Amino acid sequence: MVQTLTGKPIAIAADHRGVALKARLTQWLVANGYGVKDCGTDSATERVDAMDYALRLAAELRAKRSDFAIGICGSGQMMAMTANRFPFIRATLVHTEDEAGWARQHGDANILVLGADVTDYATAERILGIFLGTAALGERYAERRERLANLDISKL
Repeated sequence: MVQTLTGKPIAIAADHRGVALKARLTQWLVANGYGVKDCGTDSATERVDAMDYALRLAAELRAKRSDFAIGICGSGQMMAMTANRFPFIRATLVHTEDEAGWARQHGDANILVLGADVTDYATAERILGIFLGTAALGERYAERRERLANLDISKL
């Protein structure tokens, strides 16, 4: 199934290192007409585990309260690794505008992950705009998405 943007809010979460970027991207989303579901955290001074916030994003997508999400931590690695533990998640750690487009076109990514320590505000906003403005290529990559959703470690 190809995801397209719907009227559902976009879930967003960050660990303590991503709070400032989360606030900036939330402003961008609202300014561009998107609904936002803030899944935390709100403190840049209290250390939290990115894994917990990736799980919150996964819960939003699983419950179908959101079709798309944004996860932010220092490097982006833990958000992406945690979120991708679930077969209904296609989280992508993005550093460039080109990667944002490819992630949507080729993989129908449903969670954009950014590293707050390596992505400046302007770049993050451009990446987000491309991610949300790019449609998946439909049937060309449908088989790949289906295979990904059905991976089974017992068949290795």
